[in-house]
Amino acid sequence: KADFVIETGLSNKAATPTSLGDRGAHLSLSGGFGTVQFGAGVLSAAFFGRAATDPTGTSNYAIAKYAGSTRNNSSINYTSPNMGGAVVRYSTVLAADNGTTDTALTSMSVVYSAGALTIGAAAADNGLTDGDGTSIGAAYNLGVAKVFANRVTAGATATVAKTKYSSFGFSAPMGAVTLQADFRSTDDSDADMSMVAAVYALSKSTSMTAYTQKVKGAADASYGVGLRKNF
Repeated sequence: KADFVIETGLSNKAATPTSLGDRGAHLSLSGGFGTVQFGAGVLSAAFFGRAATDPTGTSNYAIAKYAGSTRNNSSINYTSPNMGGAVVRYSTVLAADNGTTDTALTSMSVVYSAGALTIGAAAADNGLTDGDGTSIGAAYNLGVAKVFANRVTAGATATVAKTKYSSFGFSAPMGAVTLQADFRSTDDSDADMSMVAAVYALSKSTSMTAYTQKVKGAADASYGVGLRKNF
């Protein structure tokens, strides 16, 4: 089958120029072979590999943005069918739209799920010096809570040096409220971080989230609230 998405951003601030599909415009073809997606505003394979073992999942408001969390233009993504619990993803961004480099961005991930256990691994290279990164993590559902552990090497960007860190977290449902926490310990800097959040289910398809993050040594913590509606 064929699907297409056209996503446009809205702002509650002063009016700004925008265009139809400024957040995403892409086409996908799917069948027994998996799914091929191409166009603008597509998240990378590495993003989904990292999100699979993080307390906040693809919502991505945890302690650090995952590799590939930027919406990419001129991207081509492939997602395999489920193969005995394993799903493989591969993506590339053509060199013309890969920031300041003249090299294509590439990333891939493998996520394996079996019962209470989920394992995710990802690798990406943005084409910059030290721009290669990897992640491996696991999540296990204990029933009363789900626990998470990850080891990440985040590739350098134009403004941030290559970083290595470990993170540990949990997600615990308590009736309509789900409590989440994530803690990161960095190898080469004093930028350890922590995040706590509460997600309240207003209905089966609507939830409200409040969270706070704190960087070690920073004077103030950051806060956020959000409302999510799934269709």
